[in-house]
Amino acid sequence: MNSRVKELRKALNLSCELFGQKIGVGKNAISRIETGKNGLTEQNIKLICQEFNVNEIWLRTGVGEMFAEMSKKEKVAKLVGKALREDDEFVQNVFIALGEMTVDEWNVVKKFVDKLKNL
Repeated sequence: MNSRVKELRKALNLSCELFGQKIGVGKNAISRIETGKNGLTEQNIKLICQEFNVNEIWLRTGVGEMFAEMSKKEKVAKLVGKALREDDEFVQNVFIALGEMTVDEWNVVKKFVDKLKNL
């Protein structure tokens, strides 16, 4: 399991420090986990899977895909939940504004996004 933590971290292109910050541990703890000096706790496993959308079976056994499959609705829910947990008033105001938009306003946004995709 320890080598898969390193494989995951490299796949995410994160330093030990940034990876550890995401799950609430220091860079030295991640280094010790990756080298096998320390094991993963159940809490570490749950946080890694939740934070990085990792397939828990893959993390524990190496079987299957690294990342869990999510539906579009699940992805949206995860992103919105993550953004709102930041407790940033600007982010909260953006989501409130988006939620209060009319169909006509959404159509304007859709046209704008479509133009961005074609640039």
